[in-house]
Amino acid sequence: MSVRSDEQATRRRPPRLLLRYLAAGLLLVIASVGSTLWLAQTAEYRFDQQSSDAALARNEQILDELTLWAGRHPTWDGVGPELLELAHDTGRRIALVGGDGKLIADSAPTLPRPEESTSTFDPLEEYAEPGTLQLRLHRGIVGPFGLSDAQQAALTARAADVRACLGESVIGSTVWATGRPVVWAADDAPDCGRTRLDTPLPSEQSALDDLRDLTNRCLLDAGAPAIDRIALDLSSTSARTELAFRTDPAATDATAECLLRAQADQASAFTAPTVQIVLTDLRGNLRGPFDASPGTIARLAIVVVVLLALLAAAAAIILAPTLRSARKLEAAADRFAAGERAGRSGVGAKEDLAHVGAAFDRMSAEIAGHETARRRLLGDVAHELRSPLTNIRGWVEAADDGLGMSDAELRRLVLTEAGRMETITRDLQLLALAETGDLAVDFAPVDAAEVVRSVVAAHLARAAAADVALVAEVDGPLLMRTDAARLGQILSNLVGNALRHTAAGGSVRVGAGATGGTVRFEVIDDGEGIAADDVPFVFDRLWRGDPARTRSGESSGLGLSIVQGLSQALGGSVEVTSEVGAGSRFTVFLPGSPD
Repeated sequence: MSVRSDEQATRRRPPRLLLRYLAAGLLLVIASVGSTLWLAQTAEYRFDQQSSDAALARNEQILDELTLWAGRHPTWDGVGPELLELAHDTGRRIALVGGDGKLIADSAPTLPRPEESTSTFDPLEEYAEPGTLQLRLHRGIVGPFGLSDAQQAALTARAADVRACLGESVIGSTVWATGRPVVWAADDAPDCGRTRLDTPLPSEQSALDDLRDLTNRCLLDAGAPAIDRIALDLSSTSARTELAFRTDPAATDATAECLLRAQADQASAFTAPTVQIVLTDLRGNLRGPFDASPGTIARLAIVVVVLLALLAAAAAIILAPTLRSARKLEAAADRFAAGERAGRSGVGAKEDLAHVGAAFDRMSAEIAGHETARRRLLGDVAHELRSPLTNIRGWVEAADDGLGMSDAELRRLVLTEAGRMETITRDLQLLALAETGDLAVDFAPVDAAEVVRSVVAAHLARAAAADVALVAEVDGPLLMRTDAARLGQILSNLVGNALRHTAAGGSVRVGAGATGGTVRFEVIDDGEGIAADDVPFVFDRLWRGDPARTRSGESSGLGLSIVQGLSQALGGSVEVTSEVGAGSRFTVFLPGSPD
């Protein structure tokens, strides 16, 4: 059978993804229904009205009263009478179990404790305030702000005097769970002792200072600005009926979060710990069998059929577009395998698997670019090696024909061209190692200024022969951690490139300096410069731009590519700015010393 017939047979097969989806859905539905039946047959039905609104309201009342009690007691010792009173008022059975599983108190100790009626009760649990949805602690969590009987009596008498003095100017009054009375009056009302009434007691001020310290510790960990102070929020504008605070400066989101966390931490030593709470009807739990009548089974069968139909429709709606996109990707992959490197997937931006199609297109474009670059590189390398080989062959043939070239002259010319080929192959190998990350580098403490001066000194003779002024612009030591040999190679290539493209009478300056954690090296010439259209390509291997910049025989054409590769190997980068007729500036950035 041919390959085409195999492909056609494969396309005629039902979409296996769809079949797997339907099979998995069927198993899921059957398992869900089966497990529901089993759980329903073995479950215990309770007739304790926990699901009714009245039962929920009574449960909320119990939790509210227990939180008020917990906010005034550091342990649950002595909570028994409170449970009995709440059970009597609400008609609920209440039990508290400690974290170790031991019973703390129970309003009906003779009844069993059902696990399904047990939940965790944490008095310090946050809740969202209705309306504003701001997180707060329960009003009963007062921590160290709770006042003694004597303090409450003194403040209550003081508040009565204030209300009597204000008369009709009183807007309202309340008593916080801490025991502090609060009186609100109109803005134009006389003081009548309100300032004295609102002044925190020493115990309250001490608690406020501790709360501020805890809040600032949290803000410091979060990297947020600290606050100067925390005060009780007793203003008429807020009219809070429970313990509330205001901060200076005003609270931000981070401040409010840290203040709430600090309040919980501060109150934990004064609040009873987390326990397990049991809330059931006083009659306990009644049991009854599940109704597994034929009518119920029939209804369940109808539900199964409907679910399967919906599942099939969902599969068609969900998977059909995905399968179309997958077929496009498969066709694009086949074309790519056949050699069409520039092919695209054809998957639109709004189709399923659009991100996969985009990734395929990027891969295809990148590989096509690499193919083009590879062919161009091979052509350039072949051209560079062909010239010296052609010269050598010509000279040898000329010598064989007796054209008068001496053996010494022939050897000199052959060695020159062989050295040129050796330079090209050596530079190609170095560049390949740098680009693959396999280049060996030896990081050590280095005086970069000394490296600059050494490179300049090595090129002084060549600069003098070309009548070009070459100077090093570095002052004092410039310490960094890098590979001195590779750094010298980078600067040497840049200086050599600058000398080749600077006319007689020009100048080349080599400088270095540190800025922050980066060391910057600059090679500046006032030579012929580079055209703006050519600047993006100067670091390409064997690139040829303006014929006026064509390499002489002393260069492999890979110097700037090596500069870029070595800079990246040392953890840095290289940039170039240039203007035709004004010169060029090559800048190398390398990471400096941590010190």
